[in-house]
Amino acid sequence: MNISDYYLQTFRSDLSAFMGQSSVPYFGHSWRHDCRGLERVSASSRPFFLVCLYFTVLVDQAMHEHYRSHYSRFEQLTRYPKFCHGLGQFQHNPRSILSAPIERGLVSADDLHAQLAPGMELFVAEVVSFLRDHMPDISPAEFFDRLAYDRDVQIPLLAVMLDKTVAESTDYRAYSALQQAIKNAGIEQNA
Repeated sequence: MNISDYYLQTFRSDLSAFMGQSSVPYFGHSWRHDCRGLERVSASSRPFFLVCLYFTVLVDQAMHEHYRSHYSRFEQLTRYPKFCHGLGQFQHNPRSILSAPIERGLVSADDLHAQLAPGMELFVAEVVSFLRDHMPDISPAEFFDRLAYDRDVQIPLLAVMLDKTVAESTDYRAYSALQQAIKNAGIEQNA
């Protein structure tokens, strides 16, 4: 199975199992400690699931941060989960959706890293399609420019130049795969 097939055929059912009986779309309160809910997703599906969960949360947070006037409609259409903590439902940086399960030994770094490039290609294609079909007043180029340079998403090349180990981190690999997917899609960005 590839990540595209997984996303179209299995992700929704795994997401439902992951969220469990919760009547609210929030998760992540203790993610860094126990990745609660991930045990409900089969180990063989976790790399696919985590990459799809990451980009689902990422697009939701990006819409909320950068397109607040459109967010209500977006949320009505998608009903995406919220990765948060605390009584005020403060949002976590979605990077730890990928890194915490590796740190906890719940998914292999190699298996997850292998899904980052195809996952980001899928993410970019899905967002372009969604915006075209449901929110044509939002330009994909503008959306990805805002996303790629968001302070919670971007990892500047300077960080890699100063510390070579950053290039091997899951966070940087995900960001680099996103940048490459945007480029591969022919979406122009500001420098």
